[in-house]
Amino acid sequence: MGDSTRPLESDGVFVTSQWVGAAVPRREDARTVQGQARYVDDIDMDTAHVAFVRSPHAHARITAIDTRDAEASPGVLAVMTGRDVAAATNPVAPRGITASVTQYVMAVDKVRYAGEPVVAVVAGTQYLAEDAAARVHVDYEPLPPVVEIEEALAEGAPLVFEEAGTNVLLHDAFEHGDVAGAFRGADLVVKETFRMPRFSSTPLEPWAIIAQWDPGTGAFVVWSNDQQPGRTAINVSRTLRVPIDKVRYIIPDSGGGFGIKLAVWPYIVILCLLARRAGKAVRWIQTRSEHLLAGTHTPEALIEAELALARDGRFLAIRVNSKENDGSFVHTAGIYPLIKFAVIVGCYGIRATAFEFSTVVTNKAPTVQNRGVGKPGMTFVLERLVDLAARALDLDPAEIRRRNFVRPEQMPYTTPTGEVYESGDYPECLRRALELAGYDEWCRKRDALREEGRYLGVGIAAGIEPGTSNLGYYYISRGRPDFLGSVEGAMVGADFDGGITVVTGSVDAGQGHATTVAQVVADMLAIRPEQVSMSTHFDSATSPFAPHSGTYANRFNDVELGAVVAATRKLRAKMLRIAAFVLGVHERSLALRAGTIHVEGDPTKAVSFQEIAAYAYKKALLLPEEIEPGLREIAYYQNRAAKVPRREEFNIQLTHANAVHVVVAEVDVATGFVTLPKYVIVHDWGRQLNPGIVKGMVIGSTVHGIGAALYEEFLYSPDGQLLTGTFMDYLKPVALTVPRFDLGEMESPCPTSPLGTKAVGEGGAITSLPAIANAVEDALRPFGVTVTSLPITPEKTLRAIRGARVI
Repeated sequence: MGDSTRPLESDGVFVTSQWVGAAVPRREDARTVQGQARYVDDIDMDTAHVAFVRSPHAHARITAIDTRDAEASPGVLAVMTGRDVAAATNPVAPRGITASVTQYVMAVDKVRYAGEPVVAVVAGTQYLAEDAAARVHVDYEPLPPVVEIEEALAEGAPLVFEEAGTNVLLHDAFEHGDVAGAFRGADLVVKETFRMPRFSSTPLEPWAIIAQWDPGTGAFVVWSNDQQPGRTAINVSRTLRVPIDKVRYIIPDSGGGFGIKLAVWPYIVILCLLARRAGKAVRWIQTRSEHLLAGTHTPEALIEAELALARDGRFLAIRVNSKENDGSFVHTAGIYPLIKFAVIVGCYGIRATAFEFSTVVTNKAPTVQNRGVGKPGMTFVLERLVDLAARALDLDPAEIRRRNFVRPEQMPYTTPTGEVYESGDYPECLRRALELAGYDEWCRKRDALREEGRYLGVGIAAGIEPGTSNLGYYYISRGRPDFLGSVEGAMVGADFDGGITVVTGSVDAGQGHATTVAQVVADMLAIRPEQVSMSTHFDSATSPFAPHSGTYANRFNDVELGAVVAATRKLRAKMLRIAAFVLGVHERSLALRAGTIHVEGDPTKAVSFQEIAAYAYKKALLLPEEIEPGLREIAYYQNRAAKVPRREEFNIQLTHANAVHVVVAEVDVATGFVTLPKYVIVHDWGRQLNPGIVKGMVIGSTVHGIGAALYEEFLYSPDGQLLTGTFMDYLKPVALTVPRFDLGEMESPCPTSPLGTKAVGEGGAITSLPAIANAVEDALRPFGVTVTSLPITPEKTLRAIRGARVI
């Protein structure tokens, strides 16, 4: 590419148009695939190792713990029980729930799920730690467990937290618009009960932590693969009862996250205590078995929903009652039902909504914000209702959606709950998806193949993919929130040699942040991306982070890049002031080109970035007093679209992409296996910064959705034991089972994000679930089968075909 230059500030941000929008290869990939990435366990330092004694029971009282044999074992440096933890820490702070309960980061008097940590052991090697842990003697008094939602809600059910007096830690109801009137005047009401499974994204690298304590300063240094260092800093310091500056967080490369690593912080607390007690740095690398058993899951949900319609197929109102099995961790309980508000009406002009929800605790493993966080379940329910309504009215599934979409001329569109859809053309997105899929031809082929005994179905789903959480929503049932909006920080500077460096307050878990940031900064400064260096590692001692900081909720493209843009603007303005002084001209007469600043129309009268840096750092005495030395600028950015949450109106998230998935599914009625011979996605993600990265995000998130739709489910026995604790039982999509994806794209720029971008990292995991379910149900129409639950396993499919009629 050349080095063309547009007039400075022609669009308020960029001075060249070479890099943003180009499929620049990811700079991060070479070192990763060559084994040169540096993860937590690659850190070469002298550490002891940690092993946990975990509860074999789902629900039991701890009557005695004897650690003497473990303490006497070879190489053991420290042993710590839950009582030790409780004496040294504050209880876990809840966010969403309203019930008053007490829980610590380790079990104290009672265990609440199989795999809960009861004792921690530190020894010189991992093997010695494991051996010593096996010598801890714990006496339990087993209690009746509650495993499923219905059990936990039954009268007289055992209580997970006795002090609450109930297993419902949060119950609330919201109504917006005239719901009762809409249902009274409806010509048709479609009603169904749906079940969402408990599943997880299982990143390649599980949780990993090293903690070190300095007895001289009383400070800790922690290396971890945390996704949300800002909130972790608050949680850990509060729980440890130390100031925030007494814990330094360092996050190196991370092998995936998908929300699962938002819950690392309780183990950080434990390892900090162990490092202090042992007097030595300690290391814990979670095993895959630990991750599946006692890591964090997406909660299963039981959702009753009904859709009111007019005779012509127009949607009038929706009513939802959602019960979430949030397991047994109070910090994240209550988040999943609340975030459903972001997509409760989907792409449709529904003007009345009623939403009642219950957060139910059980003796299952903790839950956390997994990819999509509640939106896959809500979209599954809504899009299944739409297909059921189309069948009841004898309408084509595409046509009923077309009649109800929010129209492009209605944008920006505010939903009844207060969510603001900034831009988009949902009917056009559907049209393109149907055309790309060859929808009519596949429908004809489906009908013909049924005569031959083959069962194909065509499924459609339309979905909203929100991004950038307005974090105040966590507290909407509790009152005024501790958090509001979403803030991120960035520092952009010119080094002594004129090279540009960037560091943000967030982290990268494989999304390609360094590549995208380099493209943006390069077009802002008229240089090449290779001249921009970005560290995607995090260090709380140097990173400009905020309490919101982290990689989650599709926020990178919005607030993190917003901070980068703001800091780069400040840097560019200062460089122009220095160049104007050196060249003896007015700033307005200057332009940027290929690492220099020159007089407009006279490229020979120029000063290089390196020369400007020399004045800023080495010759600062020559600068006028009004120009401060140095060339490093810090900026913090927030998306101003966030509203202060009120029950009457609030927005959960701040940008809203959309997509249509068209899926062809074939069901082998002899085995129950489902294959996907055709998969089409048309996605409107706003302005694309790097189409190659965007494509990878769309496909990757859709593969996650395929897993939830067809394979993945954590199953428990009636006594609360996990039955799917290995990848032999907990199935994942593999290369041979993933279809070829045909992608189409639209760009409706977002007017409220700094670069017109929208979310792209979670959409496939949201819209794929109902698209696949709708396709399978269409394939099995000759058998009268209705899909009300996921995953659609061969066993469930065969049972439905042979008489159950419901998956």
